[in-house]
Amino acid sequence: MPTPRTRAYSYIRFSTPEQAKGDSYRRQRAAAESYCLKNDLELVKNEDYLFFDRGRSAFKGKHLGDSGQLARFLKYVEDGTVEPGSILIIESLDRLSREHIRDALPRFLDILKLDIQIYSASEDKLYTKDFDAFDIMAGVFQMSRAHSESSLKGERVSKAWKQKQKDARETKKPLGHACPYWLKLEGGQYVEIEERVNVIKEIFRLAVAGHGHRAIAKILNAENVPIFGSAKRNASGAWGSSSTGKILSNRAVLGEYQPTNLVEGEREAVGEPIPEFFPVVISEDLFFQAQSARTTRNVSKATKPAANFNIWQGLAKCWLCGESMHLVNKGTPPRGGKYLRCYGSAKGRCTNKIVPLAGSERAYMEILAKVDSLSLVQDSQSKIRKEIAKIDVRLDMIKKRQDEIETQILDITGELPGFIMQAALSLDKEMKELKIKKNDLKKDFQREKIVNKEDFFARLDLVSFEGRAQANYLLKALKVKIRIEREEKTVCYAIDVDGALSFVMKQAADQIDYYPYSGELTELLRSQGDDAAFMKMHSSMVDRYFDLLVRVKEQGKVNTLLSTRAAPKKI
Repeated sequence: MPTPRTRAYSYIRFSTPEQAKGDSYRRQRAAAESYCLKNDLELVKNEDYLFFDRGRSAFKGKHLGDSGQLARFLKYVEDGTVEPGSILIIESLDRLSREHIRDALPRFLDILKLDIQIYSASEDKLYTKDFDAFDIMAGVFQMSRAHSESSLKGERVSKAWKQKQKDARETKKPLGHACPYWLKLEGGQYVEIEERVNVIKEIFRLAVAGHGHRAIAKILNAENVPIFGSAKRNASGAWGSSSTGKILSNRAVLGEYQPTNLVEGEREAVGEPIPEFFPVVISEDLFFQAQSARTTRNVSKATKPAANFNIWQGLAKCWLCGESMHLVNKGTPPRGGKYLRCYGSAKGRCTNKIVPLAGSERAYMEILAKVDSLSLVQDSQSKIRKEIAKIDVRLDMIKKRQDEIETQILDITGELPGFIMQAALSLDKEMKELKIKKNDLKKDFQREKIVNKEDFFARLDLVSFEGRAQANYLLKALKVKIRIEREEKTVCYAIDVDGALSFVMKQAADQIDYYPYSGELTELLRSQGDDAAFMKMHSSMVDRYFDLLVRVKEQGKVNTLLSTRAAPKKI
């Protein structure tokens, strides 16, 4: 039988996208094939044994991480999959490691001790377990030089970039061609790419209208809108939820530039954002409206709205067990139709009955009329609501920035830099001013209530996707929860606003009776002409309501409930 040939394995690595675009892979592969041909070696080409690290830096040992291909090769050596005496082919020792010599040398020797030979193509040198001291010294010199070159190159790049950031902060000098995809450098300044800016505006408009990241991506793909960026960064050429999400959260659309640096491989913000650095392509109003809509979607976990938006999404809970009420389709009328069904009931864990959707939407309109939803049909209220939403988003951003500064302060030893203290005081002042402004806006908001209910219903849009989504998001923003129970032909709705019971409705066919739980709501019912349709909230009903909620809370199915039983107010 012929003697089996020694097996050789090629390890190829390059650390930057620029090397990937060049001839690095072909060159390293050709060198391995040439060496095997000359020495009658078997180059293993099975894809399970191809070791190829694209974009992994050997300077910081990233190729040795859990997902690195060199780490996978070493695992095969240790478990015997790669036999002793095999050869690992590399272009040069710096492909194996550019780490500090104290880390690189022991790893290099450990591979040799496992009886794995290392061939360096650039030196035309084969290193074995029976190594010569002078050969190892030469290898050490090469790895040490590679580390020094990488370190020096990193320092130069870092210094150059830090100087660019300094110039950007002090003089608004452009960073070069590094800029958002909807801009370009022309004549020493950034200018808009009109067709891309129009896409940015459409993405924000769709977000405000109630569409999520994935839905926006689908719309753009359906309309054959070209995606930003190169084909190498997005091989599919299609929009995805991550690409639309990144655009919606990118404050560069407001003209801001946030300097960043790599800290232990993670990109972190450096200092405060630089305002008015890029051209402003989205107004603050539109930006913060989009953030408010996204926050509402995240809180409610709404991810896949139907073509005809489910207005109960994230709002309706079962009165009996606390599970969510889901929309189900039981075929075409008259026997079929759409219903709300308790999730627990669908699993056989609850006795609540299904609720016809058509009748529930009539109740939904009444709920809107009883809470602060005038902004859906009245411009002044809408503007106030948007201003409050903008303030809420800004307050959240300030809180996050304060947390970052607090972390920085804890890491500093000695005297605190003046600019950190100045930033902290500035944020504290802005937060106080925003809270005062928010309270003033709330007072203005309370001056107007829905009095003419018929006019409100006539102008209310619960037909279009956008109108239904806006109504749904508004109730979520108001922290409204609706608990629903069907008793034969009567459907009961208990409406909580910000964790407190506001009122209960009982609906039988077209008749709706109201049980207000506050004097303020009683007055609103009277002003809307519902005097004959409301009754006093009896203690027995309140007791039943709270007994059910407490039981549900004990079962761990409701997170936010009143912790104490409150007596009903006199009406």
